[in-house]
Amino acid sequence: MTLKQAIVTQALPLIKPGMVVGFGGGTTVGELVRQAANLVNDITVVTPSPTTRQLATVLGYTVVSPQYCDRVDLAFDGCDQLDHHGNALKSGGGIHTDEKIIASLADEYWLLAPKQRLVDEFDTATPLVLEVLPAALALTMRAISDLGGQATLRTATNRDGFTLSDRGNLLIDCHFASYAHLGALNQELATLAGVVETSYFDQLVTNALLGDEETGKVTTLF
Repeated sequence: MTLKQAIVTQALPLIKPGMVVGFGGGTTVGELVRQAANLVNDITVVTPSPTTRQLATVLGYTVVSPQYCDRVDLAFDGCDQLDHHGNALKSGGGIHTDEKIIASLADEYWLLAPKQRLVDEFDTATPLVLEVLPAALALTMRAISDLGGQATLRTATNRDGFTLSDRGNLLIDCHFASYAHLGALNQELATLAGVVETSYFDQLVTNALLGDEETGKVTTLF
């Protein structure tokens, strides 16, 4: 059994018939979507991920938009880093705005990740990502610089141009020398005019299943 399969095995019993379940992106969550389709009936799915949405639809789930949900029973997602206080950093997929909406709707927000992603202090190797309205690009870049950061506008790898969110907004990767005051830094940027959302999840994580790559064991955090 792979580590991902071990994590999925622990997550499956949490899903009950009739639930509204959020599934994020990534291969571990994708495996959970596949396994749950065979074991649990009558699940309504919400997802921030186009890939997961397509998979869930093919597997026969009822998939609804988060805009029509006022509550999610539980949601599963991945992360780049997680601390011991229920905070997380996510950067890869650029779908953190929708991920955060679903996390906020969920009674329980579970992260599924390798154990080494649990940290005492966040590593600045993972950027803080902003989804930004195009009109606010210059304003946001200046604010990041004023806060001591370096901003990189994310570009597409398979086409000429910028990487855009599903809403047509820009994604800015912010690198800072220190995350010692990440909460305050995040607040400064999150309230800036034109910033839609940030990839810092401030005490939104209620639970986590963490797999140890050396032992193969899965532990529950929180």
